[in-house]
Order: sequence, then C-alpha cells, then structure tokens
Amino acid sequence: MRKRMTRIKKQMRWYCAAMAALVLVLAAGCGPAARPASSGEGGAGKQIVVAVASDPALDQLDAGTYGGSIMVHPMVYDSLVEYGDKGSIVPSLAESWDLSDDGRIYTFHLRSGVVFSDGTPLDAAAVKFSFERWYRDPAYSSLNVATGLQNIKVIDGATIQFTFKEPFYPLLTEMAFARPVRIISPSAVEPFGDPDGRFTKPIGTGAWMVDGYTKDQEAVLVRNPAYWGDAPQLEKIVLKVIPDAQSRVLALQSGAVDISGGEAGTIPFDNLELLRADPQLSVQQAAGTSSHFLIFNENQWMLQDVNVRRAINLAIDKQSILEQLLGGAGKEAQGLFPLTVPYITERNNRWYGHDLDEARRLLREAGYADSDGDGALEKDGRKLELKLVLQQAEYPEWKPIAEAVQSQLQAVGIQVQLQVLEPNAYYDTLWKSRKYDLILYRTYSDAYNPHAFLLSLFHQTGGTPAVAWSDAKLETLLDQALVSTDTGRRQALYDQWFARAKEEAIYAPIYYPDDIFVVNQRVRNFKPGYTTYAPIAWNDLQVEY
Repeated sequence: MRKRMTRIKKQMRWYCAAMAALVLVLAAGCGPAARPASSGEGGAGKQIVVAVASDPALDQLDAGTYGGSIMVHPMVYDSLVEYGDKGSIVPSLAESWDLSDDGRIYTFHLRSGVVFSDGTPLDAAAVKFSFERWYRDPAYSSLNVATGLQNIKVIDGATIQFTFKEPFYPLLTEMAFARPVRIISPSAVEPFGDPDGRFTKPIGTGAWMVDGYTKDQEAVLVRNPAYWGDAPQLEKIVLKVIPDAQSRVLALQSGAVDISGGEAGTIPFDNLELLRADPQLSVQQAAGTSSHFLIFNENQWMLQDVNVRRAINLAIDKQSILEQLLGGAGKEAQGLFPLTVPYITERNNRWYGHDLDEARRLLREAGYADSDGDGALEKDGRKLELKLVLQQAEYPEWKPIAEAVQSQLQAVGIQVQLQVLEPNAYYDTLWKSRKYDLILYRTYSDAYNPHAFLLSLFHQTGGTPAVAWSDAKLETLLDQALVSTDTGRRQALYDQWFARAKEEAIYAPIYYPDDIFVVNQRVRNFKPGYTTYAPIAWNDLQVEY
C-alpha cells in the first residue's frame, strides 16, 4: 500500500505545473467544441471529445493517399470489404465477390442504394475512379493490390472486376486497409470524376463526415445522415489535439476530454495506476496485435557483423523493461509479431533470450575489446558507439525504454547515444535519410501483418533497397509466399523467413504492447476495434448526461 501511495504522490507532482499547459491547449480551441463534449448544454447533442497527440490533417484526408489521420480514413471512407474479427474479411460496399479458378480475377458485386455523403450515387464507375487515382503511382508499390493490378473493368453499374498479373493471397486483406484503397466520391475532385483531378474535400460513404478542422487544434466529425449502415449513436466526435501526454492525462481527469489512448493519443504507463484510482474514469486494456522493436541500419559497418547484432539482442533485458517501465502492460517479445498475427506460431516465434555472458563472448569473437579500461569496447581504434533514434509524441514510453536499452548495452561495452526527434523528423529519418544506427519502431496493426509490413521494411521497391534490411533470400521467400495459393506452403515459407531473420538477427524485438484506452464513465458501450487504424467501434459509442 505504501509503495502504491508513494507512486501516486510522485505522479501528482507534475499536476500544478502541467495544468497551465492544459489550459493553454484547451484555450486554443475556445468555443463550443472546446467544452466537455458530453455536457449536453447549448444544444451540443450527443458528442464526445477524443484527445489525439498530433494534428489529424483533415485538409489532406484524400482516400487515395496516405495524407490525413489514418484513424479518420475508415470513419469517412468505406472500402469494398472490411477486416473483421480474428482476421476474417467481411462485406462492406461489396455485398459479395467471386474469384476465378486461377486466383487472378476478382469480381465484386456492389451494395445497392448506397450514396456518398453529398448524395452522389455509389456505382462501379466511382470504384474504378477511386482506384485509378492511385494504383499506378510508384509511391504505393509496396501494395500488391497496386503493383499486381493489371486491369479494372466496369461490368455494369453494380459490378466491377479486378484482374491481377498473378495470384496474391492477401488481396482482400489489402482491400480492407485504411488507405489508399477506400472509395471516394468523383465529386471530391476537380474536374468532377477526373482521376488526375485536384482533391478538394473528403466525401465518402462512411458513417462520419468532416464538419470542421482547425490545424493543430481540433477536428470535428458529424454523423452522416446518408450512411447506408446502422446509424452511429453519437451525433458528433471532436478530435482535440493535445501533443503532451501529461496534458492528455489532465484533460481526462478534468473531464475536458472523454477518451484518449491507443496509438493516436498514448497514455504514459506510469499514469495508469493514478487513472485507475479515479472513479470518473475507466481504463480499458486488451492484448494488442503490434510489437515494438529496434531496427538496425545495415549501412552501419559495426552492425554488418552478425555477432554484434546477436549480442545486442542478448544484452537487452526485455522482461525488466516490461515489468519496471511498462507496468506489465504487454508481453515480452519473442519475435517480430505476436501470436495474434496470421502465420505466427510458437515454432517460428522464438528469439534470443537475455544472456550477458554470451553477448560479451560474441563481441570478443567480433574482435572488440576494452583496451583502455574505460568500459567501452573498441576495434581498430574505433569505439563501438551507436546512435539510437526515437520519438516521444506518439509513444511516450519510448524514452524510458531507450534509456534502459542504453544502460543495458553499456553493461556489455556498447555505447549508445540517444536522439529524440519530433514525429515528422523521425519518420523522415526512418524512411528517407536513414541517419541512424538503431531506431525504435513498431509493426502495424494485424490487417497489415505479416505480409504488408514485411514488404514495406524488408523488400526492395522499384529497385530501391529495403528500408530496414536487405536480404535476397528473405525477399525470395516473401515473393513465393505472396503468390502461393496453398495455405500449408505459405506457412512453410513464412517459417523459413522467420528462421533466417533470427539467424541473421536483423532486428531486436522488445515487447508486445497492450492496447490501452482511458474512457470517461459517462461514455457507454466502449468496444475496441479490430485494427490499430480502427481502434474503437465508434458507431456503437453512447454517452450519458
């Protein structure tokens, strides 16, 4: 009890100082939307406020791009099919579909009577228009639904056919992604219906419409009265931009926001005990489908030695990180993906344990020694020193995790310098400049795993080397798995992929985080979504006044 109270007292020390920051954040969005959304006063209706860490960029919410909040895309835009429970594919704008015997031709039969939020009818021509806006763009070459697509044919107003160069087993899964596969109205561009036209506004068939947006402050979504499915229980959802994690916590405690959590508004793990003690709040926690891990830069000469990569894996004490820093809110990573992901099994999900003696032996075998007794290993007159890049805005826990990794690697003689970047600079470093030795990253949600994530990081695109690690054997195995129509063979190929990844130690898994949301008790019927990009069953939410 004393330990628990001490922790709560420590957490309260920042309260007064952080309150000033919260006041400034909420004052920036003054007006009706800045008040607690569930107050029911002033005709606000049934609405909630959701705290998010970064600008939703709804002025860029083009269904055929990666612009705008990934969480909002599925709220505004529907796809032909959706990702359901336990990886199932369920109908959406397409009521049904047929597959040719050779696995190359998909024929989709559209739901009748569906209109876009501006009243424009949904038909096969609109679906073709939506895909033609992006699928030939090299920027989407990591998607086989783009690179493998050979032809789109409108059969009639309610039927559309996609022909692919070869079979591709995850096609329907890719069709359920958050972006860029979703369907947008031809009226959303100028000139009308021109695939090369200029995007003007987000117009979809989804349950929600964009009603307002102020950059870096808030975005407002309202119920789509023309929605073809069951109408949402709420009338409005306000996304309040609160970049600072502690300010999000204060906003929850004060009632200024109703929900925060997930990847869009991460809650620091060391605040969970305090929040659980608040009778006005509920902490919702469930096993997730993603993992957090270290990427190695293959161009760093020190990391080109497999013994160094193996030693780094062996030196990291994942269990202590999970217990001491994350409050047990997750599981120790045994591989790149958790067992909740398709094709991941106990057999292929075994990684390196924690063994400092073996780590030191491998480093000696790699030719490193502490020649001057300062605790830092050297080779050929150069210290074994690495730069670890991370960001905190989306993942506040990454800073203490990185500090723990820094300390643990130092124990075996590897010096680590930390570099904390803002999100945009961080992603530029990951995807473009690659100015890092180690970088903390996370896998995507289960709809993208394993195939799409492996393609995006461990496979060349258009002649450009893989983002994370280039290995010809791994690329061949992945290519073979993607075109195999036999489930057993695909499993065997994925088994081989993960076996080689372990042998070469091409990354360092750390933990599988739980999905955590903090919800005001006045919000009812909270249910987690099936994917990280659709984290909440928004349409089912209710609110009590």
